[in-house]
Amino acid sequence: MTKRIIHVNPLHLEQLKKLSIFTTSDAAKFDITRAALSRAVEKGLIERLQRGLYGYIGREESEMQSFAEVGVRAKKGVICLLSALRYHNLTTEAPFQVWVCIRKGERAPKVDYPNIRIIRSRDTENIGIITTFIDGVPVLVTDAERTIVDCFKFRSKVGIDVAIAALSEAKQANKVDQGKLWKYAKHFRMTNIMMPYMEAIYA
Repeated sequence: MTKRIIHVNPLHLEQLKKLSIFTTSDAAKFDITRAALSRAVEKGLIERLQRGLYGYIGREESEMQSFAEVGVRAKKGVICLLSALRYHNLTTEAPFQVWVCIRKGERAPKVDYPNIRIIRSRDTENIGIITTFIDGVPVLVTDAERTIVDCFKFRSKVGIDVAIAALSEAKQANKVDQGKLWKYAKHFRMTNIMMPYMEAIYA
């Protein structure tokens, strides 16, 4: 019996190359099967990062690659809190987990790597959420203003000192719109908590 040779259309692979990191579902959109992906791995064209997740050999990896890997796996998940602080350069700490916000009641995404910390919230509407591209992958991230408000909202999880430090750093680096920050504080009912710190820092 002759062994079937599985080929991968180079043009299809070129399309996936724009993503840098992709899943088997992404590949299926270009009629690339799992068997074809395995063949591409054998030929050294791509590498298997984890189950169902692949990356191009020789791709440029950014410090935020772990965010991209989560973005591929959890397309509705939003990078938040400590991870969002890192993204916006509002902290020098690099959290060992990727913090991801999902809506209450939604099933947590299955991510083998990196390690993720799930935050469930009813407030996952689009306010204060931006789409950014990391290593070619679209990733949802809370903007700087919402990230700070979220740190106060979830102060029991991240620590009030982290929230205050982020607010102070944002002021010094001029990275937030004060009006938008206060608007978000009102929306998420954080004005009473944040007001004393904002008055002290923005005085």
